Amino acid sequence: MSPRFRLSSILRARKAQEDAAKGGVARARAEAGAADRQVEAKEAELQGRMIIPDPSDAAAFVAAMAARRAVAGELSLKIQKAEEAARRVGASVDTWSAASQRRRMVDKLAERHQAALRQADAAADQRAVDDLPLDRRRTDRENDR
Repeated sequence: MSPRFRLSSILRARKAQEDAAKGGVARARAEAGAADRQVEAKEAELQGRMIIPDPSDAAAFVAAMAARRAVAGELSLKIQKAEEAARRVGASVDTWSAASQRRRMVDKLAERHQAALRQADAAADQRAVDDLPLDRRRTDRENDR
């Protein structure tokens, strides 16, 4: 049996794919965190605009309501972006999981290969031990001649 694992290059490639997918998860989580912070900032800004101006000044009241509506619209967009970022995190975790499974399959083959090599070595060692008494008898007989 060949001591070299023929799928070692595939195993290295699978590990690289898994590492890349893991990096994608980290990036997606960072983007999702940034999107969540933007949502929180817009929510705080909207809460700050909850001050209702004196209704006797119609122009100020309309301007305040328009500003609140604009911030609420921006908040809605930020929430959509945060939800989209969360979906990307889920998709990147799925990609990482699939890459990890593919790597583990080849890893198991490598472990089986190593086990087979150890078993072959153990069998060869056992044959060598089993042959020792025969070799001694042969040399004893040859020496008696």
